[in-house]
Order: sequence, then structure tokens, then C-alpha cells
Amino acid sequence: MLKDKFGFNFWPSFTDLMLSLVLVVLIILFVVSKMIASGSENLDKARDSQKSIQSQIQDNISGNYTIAVISDKSNEETNEQMKNSQADITIINKLDRQTITFSDKILFDSGRSDLKPAGYEVLKIVGPVVAANLENISEIQIQGHADIVNTDDFNLTLASARAMAVYKFLQTSVGIDPAKYLMSITSFGKYKPVGREAGQYFDQAKLEAANANNDLKAKNRRIEIVLFYKNDMK
Repeated sequence: MLKDKFGFNFWPSFTDLMLSLVLVVLIILFVVSKMIASGSENLDKARDSQKSIQSQIQDNISGNYTIAVISDKSNEETNEQMKNSQADITIINKLDRQTITFSDKILFDSGRSDLKPAGYEVLKIVGPVVAANLENISEIQIQGHADIVNTDDFNLTLASARAMAVYKFLQTSVGIDPAKYLMSITSFGKYKPVGREAGQYFDQAKLEAANANNDLKAKNRRIEIVLFYKNDMK
């Protein structure tokens, strides 16, 4: 074996190489196991928050409004249930998010963007429940939607103003600070009817089909509070 001028082995032995390899494998396995454990812990916390929010909404609002819950369904199954549902409020639970959907009659009068008294009462229940689970929530989006009646500008503006009204309620009345907890509004206007997914092929004909009758139009006039849950692996 090759030796240096001091008589030491220059190349590490086969045993040394194997030990080094085993050590590297063990380190990788340790890191991966920690990541999996962290991910499972975040998932458990998200599930606990979803159950807490869902149960408190059901306990405090179901006496006045019908509530539907859709959990762990594919996008196709979720959309089908949404289309067939007659509920006033629908809660959709997925792995990384929870969507609370309000039909427009819950929060607003027709064509208006100021919260009506009954809408305040509903948000006075929903808002604090969301605020109590902010530790596990990474982002809040308030999404406004409309049907195809009226002009694009009108629908986009109305949906935006309604989403802003909910945003301001959560900020000022509930005390959710957007500087601390990421919160935003989005207006889709008429362009994201119930059942449309991002990336899905869509055109004017599909848009009209999604608003083919008064029942479908009513489902599309909605406000959604989307809660994204933490999935970081620290």
C-alpha cells in the first residue's frame, strides 16, 4: 500500500470508507425522519384547527343557517357536491387549506357591498374562531365571486368590494393584523364559477353553462375565506 514519507498509509482503508458511508446514510435517515415527523406534526395541527373551526361554526350558526362540510374529496367530487348543495355555508377541508364559503345572501343584500346586520352576526362568530387558530395558519385569502349578470367591471368591482368588507371586518373588528398574519383579498368577478379549477380549460360557453339557471347563478355569487395551513418543516 502506498505510504507517504513518514510511513503512514496515504489512502484510507476499505473499512474506513465503509464506516464513513454508513455514517452518511445514518445522518440522511435521521434528517429525513425529522422532516417526516415535522410534517406529520404540522398536518396534525392543521387537522385540529380545521376541526375546531368547523365544529364551532356548526355549533353557533347551524341554528339559523344550513351548513355543509366536504372533507378529503378530490376536486371533481368537491365540485360536484358544491353544485348539488343547497347549504348557506359550505366548509371544505383539504390537507393544506380550509375554505369557508358563504352564499351572497348571508352577508350582503343584492347588489350591495356593505355587510348587512345578519352578516355582521355571522362574521362575529366566524372571525374570532379563525383568529383563535392563527398559530397554525400561514395565509388568509378572502375571495369575491359573482355570476355573469351585468358587466365585467361591475362584477369585478362588486366582488372586490364585498371581499374588502370582510377583510376590514377581520382586521378592525376581530383584530387580525395583516402586518403579522398575511391576509389579502381577490376578486374573480364572474370568471371562477363553482367547479372551475386553476389550469382547467375554460371558455365563454363553459362560463355560460356554469350560470345556466338561477340556482347556479346564486351559487356563484359567493364569498370565500380560504385558510392556508402551515406546512413548513423546521
